[in-house]
Amino acid sequence: MKIKGYLFGIIVSFALAAFLAFLGVVFVTADNLGWGAVALLSYAVMIGGPLAGVLLLTWIAYLVRDRGKVPGHIHALMFLPTLAAVLIVPVDDAVRQSRSDSFRKANPAIAETHVNLSGRAIGLDFREASSSSGGGAQSLEPASATHRGGSSGFSSFTRYPGPGAATRDAFPYAGSRLKESATRYTYFNVDGTPTGTSLPLLHLPYPDIATLVSAYAYGEAALVVHQYFHYPDHVEVAPGLARFSGMTEDTMGSARIPGLAIFSVENYTPQTLVRLELNGQTQDLGGLARSLAGGPCDPPRGGTPAVLDLDLDQPVKVRWQTLEDAPRWHEAQALVPAFGPASKADPDKSLLRVRLYFLPDGTIAAERYREIRTRGELAIRTTGVPAPAKAYSVCGGAYGNYNPQTVKLLPN
Repeated sequence: MKIKGYLFGIIVSFALAAFLAFLGVVFVTADNLGWGAVALLSYAVMIGGPLAGVLLLTWIAYLVRDRGKVPGHIHALMFLPTLAAVLIVPVDDAVRQSRSDSFRKANPAIAETHVNLSGRAIGLDFREASSSSGGGAQSLEPASATHRGGSSGFSSFTRYPGPGAATRDAFPYAGSRLKESATRYTYFNVDGTPTGTSLPLLHLPYPDIATLVSAYAYGEAALVVHQYFHYPDHVEVAPGLARFSGMTEDTMGSARIPGLAIFSVENYTPQTLVRLELNGQTQDLGGLARSLAGGPCDPPRGGTPAVLDLDLDQPVKVRWQTLEDAPRWHEAQALVPAFGPASKADPDKSLLRVRLYFLPDGTIAAERYREIRTRGELAIRTTGVPAPAKAYSVCGGAYGNYNPQTVKLLPN
């Protein structure tokens, strides 16, 4: 291999490569560079730039001198070392991103909601938690039926387990599920230190959502919310389906999963609903479902998905607890009416929706409806406010949530 006539260019090439490699190694190995990253970039421009210019001019000079007959291995020696040095940072970034994706897949974000029915302020376990809503910081006051300045007694947040948390025995989750060994709930002070108080933690079973997971690209954890109900002498954690985002709702609608429906609640009992089960599936109320009796319309915002058989001969079994007498359970059945013959012409692509009316006598009535989009216009097909609820409903049924000037009500 003859390199004698090209020695200067090769030396410049390796000098430039060594310099850029040094900067790249410093960049990928140093922690918290901050403004140091700007300094490294400045050095790369001030020193690496002139060296790159000399290298390019030398290469052009060799091409002119040898009339374009520069050996291939000389081209490689003059440019491949620099290319390899430049790739240190993007390759390292790709490796880190791959590791991060793999870790996040094995240790996904965990959504939690907490309802304080203990009658006292409690300090929540906020390890690896972010995006808190409701309930200030880690301290959660008792739920209140009269406090309307936010969701008193209710808190929602997401845990993003890091490598340290995921390997600690004390961290309650393994992957997307609660560890079986997590048998007590430990309370914490606002500064993140344990209070020394813990209560027995009762696990309820996970819902069977295999069909939903198979139609969803982001795994089980993105579909499930762990709901913690704090009582005076114990805590119950009830995993259930989380409220769908608009994109998730579209995905599930396109998948046409049998029995999947979105449920919302209008509460006309004198009490506040804090916990709700439909055919044994715990629903995410998104807060406290306060009484609408004698008050202005405060329509439910959004709803919680459930996979149920809504045939006429199979009413939905409903169980619920109220703030005033928890942990006592109330029970009733709700018959969801079917659409009329006109619905046979609907495109049937959006999800079915059901509004449950909790009535003062302890019974529950239901309204079935669906959003239908055709040629860019939105219409609503609904069975209407059920007869038993007409004397109490102040919101005009499901259609009352929509603007009648832009959304058409289809006859049933």
